[in-house]
Amino acid sequence: MVAVRQDVTARATPVRARLLGPDLARGGMLLLIALANVDVFAFGFLPGFRGYPVEQSVLDSVFTVVRMVLVDGRAFPLFAALFGYGLTQLLQNRGSVRAGRSTWLLRRRGIWLVAIGFVHGMLLFTADIVALYGLCALLFAGLVVRLSDRGLLAVALSLTALALLSGALRGLPAEALGQAEVVTATPTIFGGEALGALQARVGEWAVGAIRLFGLMPAVLFGVYAGRRSVLTWGPERKRVLGLVAVAGLAVGILAGVPSALMAASIWTDPALGISAVAGTLHLAGGYAAAAGYLALFALLAAAVRQPPGPLVKALSVSGQRSLTLYLSQSLLFLVLFDPDFFGLGDNFGIAVNSAVAVGVWVVGVLSALLMDRLSVRGPAEVLLRRLTYRPPARSAGPRPRRGPDRPGPTPRSGVSRRV
Repeated sequence: MVAVRQDVTARATPVRARLLGPDLARGGMLLLIALANVDVFAFGFLPGFRGYPVEQSVLDSVFTVVRMVLVDGRAFPLFAALFGYGLTQLLQNRGSVRAGRSTWLLRRRGIWLVAIGFVHGMLLFTADIVALYGLCALLFAGLVVRLSDRGLLAVALSLTALALLSGALRGLPAEALGQAEVVTATPTIFGGEALGALQARVGEWAVGAIRLFGLMPAVLFGVYAGRRSVLTWGPERKRVLGLVAVAGLAVGILAGVPSALMAASIWTDPALGISAVAGTLHLAGGYAAAAGYLALFALLAAAVRQPPGPLVKALSVSGQRSLTLYLSQSLLFLVLFDPDFFGLGDNFGIAVNSAVAVGVWVVGVLSALLMDRLSVRGPAEVLLRRLTYRPPARSAGPRPRRGPDRPGPTPRSGVSRRV
């Protein structure tokens, strides 16, 4: 009797086989990430509410309110959900493989994401998010592979309660948390005090791990959305997607209004209890807004006709290189704002910083279009793919000598046969 076994090896998804919806979402997400990060490079960690300046012009206050309800606390849950969605895609691309091997693949990816995030934090941006996603992959690999949908949602909802507590803490004023001074986010190792800057960055990078509590539920909700292939739903589910998009964004906006008024210094000196409730609402609204953004990008992907238009093309090729562009944003912001380079620093307000963030995002989109034209993948994606899918090391033992009674190996074409 002859048994046939398909020889399975881990492979990355070819560019031609990529799905439009996830790439569109990642490309749009990069704009939100740029807007969320720019002020940290410009101001550092300010003692104002959620790190915003205490004194703002009318224009800056308007931009603060808009960003608080649409970007702040919304970009990173979306990023986390898309990361979870990507984990599901990775498993689906592998096909029928043993659970243990799939779990190890996710954990190996997580290990390298932590390494990339650490380097990113030391060189460019201590508020790095990549390492946190790597930690999520390490923690949740077994759950992602083995848990049923119901079990996955149960864990996600349980973690949401813990995340809401972290949101309450973030809603408290800086003085209540013991921070009364500006804490820079970018002591660069490129200046004269490289060793001291490196030590400071290690501490800031480690403290930032507290954000993991707010990201974990979003990652698991993203895994669930990936199992349902939400970003590839067709026009037949247009009504459901539209409802989720409108409801999610509406809840996100309304839940963010109290925190937005505090961040813009319109609502000053609220009681600690009110600040904590506002922080909790803001975080919960971030999850709702992330769901709304996902549904919005799914609607956009479902409406696209081939060949895609310029905007869809730009977003999709950017999404294919999202890790590269995320890291390059940090490099551009560092060069623009750090005193060791152009030194724009805190010379401008929220409105101008927002314009700079949009400009940096546009530069990334243009570079992605150029790479696509040259058929070049993102360097960070190539590196992560090679590290993740690296074949296991072969035994270094001596090879058996070939002879009349020991023929050489027969060529294989992906299928091995056992008798």
